[in-house]
Amino acid sequence: MMTKRSLSTRIFLAVCLLASALSWPTPRAQAQGDGPTREKSVPAPTGAPTNQIIIKFKASAEAAGLEAASASNMSALSQAAGVTLNYFRAMSGEAHVLQLPQALPYAEVQAIVEKLAARPEVEYAEPDRRMFPLATPNDPEYSDQWHYFAPVAGTYGANLPAAWDIITGSTNIRIAVLDTGILSGHPDLVGRTVSGYDFINDAQVGNDGNGRDSDPEDPGDWITAGEAAGGFFAGCTVTDSSWHGTHVAGTIGAATNNSEGVAGINWVSQIQAVRVLGKCGGFNSDIVDAIRWAAGLSVSGVPNNANPSRVINMSLGGIGSCDSTTQNAINDAVNAGAVVVVAAGNSNADASGFSPASCANVITVAATDRNGNKASYSNFGASVEIAAPGGSGGTNSPNAVLSTLNDGTQGPANHIYKTYNGTSMATPHVAGVVSLMLSINPSLTSAQVISLLQANVTAFPGGSTCNTSICGAGILNAAAAVQALLTLNQFVYLPYVARSSGTTTSTITNGDFESGATGWTQSSSNGYPPILLASSDPNSVTPYSGLWLTWLGGLHNETGYIQQSVTVGSGQPYLYFYEYTISAEPGTGFDVGSVRINGSVVRTTSLSASTATNAWIKRTVNLSAYAGQTVTLQFYIQTDSSLYSNWFVDAIGFQATP
Repeated sequence: MMTKRSLSTRIFLAVCLLASALSWPTPRAQAQGDGPTREKSVPAPTGAPTNQIIIKFKASAEAAGLEAASASNMSALSQAAGVTLNYFRAMSGEAHVLQLPQALPYAEVQAIVEKLAARPEVEYAEPDRRMFPLATPNDPEYSDQWHYFAPVAGTYGANLPAAWDIITGSTNIRIAVLDTGILSGHPDLVGRTVSGYDFINDAQVGNDGNGRDSDPEDPGDWITAGEAAGGFFAGCTVTDSSWHGTHVAGTIGAATNNSEGVAGINWVSQIQAVRVLGKCGGFNSDIVDAIRWAAGLSVSGVPNNANPSRVINMSLGGIGSCDSTTQNAINDAVNAGAVVVVAAGNSNADASGFSPASCANVITVAATDRNGNKASYSNFGASVEIAAPGGSGGTNSPNAVLSTLNDGTQGPANHIYKTYNGTSMATPHVAGVVSLMLSINPSLTSAQVISLLQANVTAFPGGSTCNTSICGAGILNAAAAVQALLTLNQFVYLPYVARSSGTTTSTITNGDFESGATGWTQSSSNGYPPILLASSDPNSVTPYSGLWLTWLGGLHNETGYIQQSVTVGSGQPYLYFYEYTISAEPGTGFDVGSVRINGSVVRTTSLSASTATNAWIKRTVNLSAYAGQTVTLQFYIQTDSSLYSNWFVDAIGFQATP
């Protein structure tokens, strides 16, 4: 999955996200005599008022006793910041939360953290942003859930029925819902949950009379006009309780075949409610701790999670690109084996300006409507991996997403079913399907899950306002993803039969890149999508064939790759590809491109001026040693800190002979 740049801002998780104005930095300087280099546009962060700051100290400073909790260091930090700072608590990832005397406008908090970040003992300092649910509520069991149906003209659902013929879940897989909590007494959620946790520190935000505890039930998140007019919740949106987490949880795992209400995507696996959002959203510091806890990692002051979740659903977000605190937590969770699925946002804006949508190592989900168009509210852009049904229409619209809810305007009242729109509703579709995939093969990594999902989508219909440049690889197709996974693992499930034992043929999905990134996972440490339409970047070279190619490198200090799972057939064991290299490096051995199988290098390309091809050259690699195996094929580049090197790759495939 492509890397997404992170900037420090405060987060508000939003029921109604406001589109942010974007500004763009000047291009990076290019070294004399370099080959093509790249320009990256990054949205300027914006944010809402906050009274909290996240700070992390360098290891050397911690060792010297300069931790935030010490009175002397708090005094020094306050003096540097020009405002009184109070120590609030330690958080996961060896960071700390500091509090200001009162909430300040974002620009003022940003100016404070910049002063703190300039101190030699500080690794980073960031505003503690708040997050809000991303759903835009509308209104009105299974026959009305069009968003699950097989894709046909006029109803582009996620194709669940054919997937359920194969798998309905596993008791060994759990899905964490980081949200407002849930109402576990809803008839369609009774018995569907495993022990969760309430991570909201502030009792006013939590609205349950206390701070963190083991009860993730949702007491309601209403805001009255009086609360919004002044005091702690000044400026918050006046709203009835959303029961947002209950709606999300119902899509993932409402009890099915129980003669009650609606169906859930996963009928067997359990839901883990992790409460992070309350009145007027929730703080990023709470969400970050919850991410780690959900994945089974330790969090100070909180009992360890006895039932870690393999899938983490975050139908939440806020304005501002991914910050270090959030990215570090996501990286830790993914390294622990979790797959993190997040909403793109509801501002009809580029998702690169929102968090966690712009974070790396997540599956960012855009929303489509019933006709397969981009939902009018959905965020979009290169940060998006995939689209899924999020619905459209007003109150009681049959074109929105139907799930479990409650009709209490403040505290809970009657359990009901109701439709909501939003990328918050699209996201649990993906999380639910991921849980089905892991139910078949629990050893899948996050990258493998993403690759399989993207290679087995429903194409956007002709004339759709979505395309692969702005809405990801296509529309979620549960049956296609599950069936492809069975084929890769050579499982035998009725009604599917075992493959022929004859000579197998090697194939690569979208080897010429003419369908964009379809089939490929891509990454760049500097934030560039390697797979691109050549005409979109004047610095690119002409593709070997067609209009698309892969550009790896083009700048210094770059680590990048493209990869996909492929089966090396005994009849076609020779990998071939075309490469075009341009470099300003005077020597050899500094910048290197490599072909890797399961992480092992099988071919290298020295990237320097002396070895530059300056033209398309065909290369072949003998992969007979892997014949019959499904492997991870990767084209990988690493450049040093001096001059630029460029490795263009196109027209990848397999052939029978060298």
